[in-house]
Amino acid sequence: MTIVQLSSGPLRGSAEKGIHVFRGIPYAEPLQGAARWLPPQPRRPWSELRDATRYGPACMQFGSRSALRFPKTRMAYLRALGGSIVLEEGDDSLLLNIWTPSVDVGAQLPVMVWIHGGGFTAGAANSFYDAARFARKDVVVVVIQYRLGPPGFLHGSGLFSGELCADNRALLDQVCALQWVQQNIAAFGGNAVNVTLFGESAGAFAIYQLAASPRAKGLFHRAIAMGGMAQTCAPADDYHALTRDVLGEVGVAPGDDEALIALDSEQVKRLQAAIGKRIFRGKPMERYGVLGREKVSFLGAATATEFLPESPLDCYAKGTPNQIDLMLGTCRNDGGLFSLALPLPRSWSAKLFAPNLKGIVPGGDIVKMQACYRREMPDAAKGEVYDRVNNDAFYRMPTIRAAEAHAVGHPGRTYLYQLDYPCTLDGLGAIHGIDVALLFRTAPVDQLIGTDAETDALAEGMLAFWTQFAKTGRPSAPSMPVWQPFDSTTRSTMVLDRASRSVFDPDGHLRRYWR
Repeated sequence: MTIVQLSSGPLRGSAEKGIHVFRGIPYAEPLQGAARWLPPQPRRPWSELRDATRYGPACMQFGSRSALRFPKTRMAYLRALGGSIVLEEGDDSLLLNIWTPSVDVGAQLPVMVWIHGGGFTAGAANSFYDAARFARKDVVVVVIQYRLGPPGFLHGSGLFSGELCADNRALLDQVCALQWVQQNIAAFGGNAVNVTLFGESAGAFAIYQLAASPRAKGLFHRAIAMGGMAQTCAPADDYHALTRDVLGEVGVAPGDDEALIALDSEQVKRLQAAIGKRIFRGKPMERYGVLGREKVSFLGAATATEFLPESPLDCYAKGTPNQIDLMLGTCRNDGGLFSLALPLPRSWSAKLFAPNLKGIVPGGDIVKMQACYRREMPDAAKGEVYDRVNNDAFYRMPTIRAAEAHAVGHPGRTYLYQLDYPCTLDGLGAIHGIDVALLFRTAPVDQLIGTDAETDALAEGMLAFWTQFAKTGRPSAPSMPVWQPFDSTTRSTMVLDRASRSVFDPDGHLRRYWR
């Protein structure tokens, strides 16, 4: 048993194999009634010893559970990403977990804050992200939860009274959690002036937006964005038009505060379906501006707001509010996720998904881009070509653009990587989530990686890169190549694999099509 004293009250955690672990710590008030639609409120203090030895409930989940019959390999992949885990949901879910090697207030250890993925519709801070491996590298790790789906991302400032349905609530949850870290992390041995955000997929999307937000200024100092994109945002007015329409589908009119607050869980989940229907199948799309053109932004941040005055890429070139160090990258086949979305041959699924990306392809011509890639990949099957275009459109090129922009405003402080290590499941390659498997090595995601010595060496090398970056701002590892900063001239990129290597402008022949 480990007891710490916070400004909010005493807390009891557990000691597990030399690491102190605290689970289910509340950083904000429960999401009951109107609070579901309001910005987060810091947690009120407690007087009695609070138990923090168990995970708390998850925020409301919106990930779909398909009844369709998928091929065996795809089912194995989805299960490995937690598709078979049923999470307990609850109102008191704005929680965080902490792993630390020391509870000495003078330890001044670097702090790493993990933001989970799940498409902003699913996921939680649970055993999937047990961070003991990181804590054994002398860092304090905080894993946070935040609102998902409509409670977090149905932006509607000005449509109701006061701050009801305020824009960017999920991201304000994350800011609230970071403020809690600033106030309390010393009790867990952490240094509040050396905080690194890291996250994958939706967690990376959030990091890009937090890095550009004045509201997050001073709350973190470095960031690691894994398999995300910086462009999941749109002007607040576009979101407000969408919000008016989807709320109408459950009988809530702008200004009707009581009707919004009275929505039950099933009605809130219907809102998620209504958003998807209007963005992906609705017409005319001009009504939703950027959201109609760039469908990938339908769950993301609202710009032209206090939280995010401008888009991240515009902000980075001028220098982020925090002047942060940034490490960012993708898996080589992150986009293979889209070829698994339907119970069809993978090439068909990838081809059917591709039109959703035309708004972020130069000229909006996805077919032309596919033809360009076929010329550059003459020996590849059509499915491989579609996968690669989807990957580059959604993940790789937005990540490179973010690196380019950040390197302008922060010379020598940008580090780009690409993970090429292939998944153990046949034909999936270095697919989305393989980075999480290598870093955390927890069940069930560890089913995606091997148990051989080369895999172990890569996992240890990545862990060293990540934790050293958190400590110093420079990723380094004794057994790995030297990692040079990225700039738009050399385009230095660390390729992580069984035999990692530093490469200049990998696949530059494909990048030229995205200018």
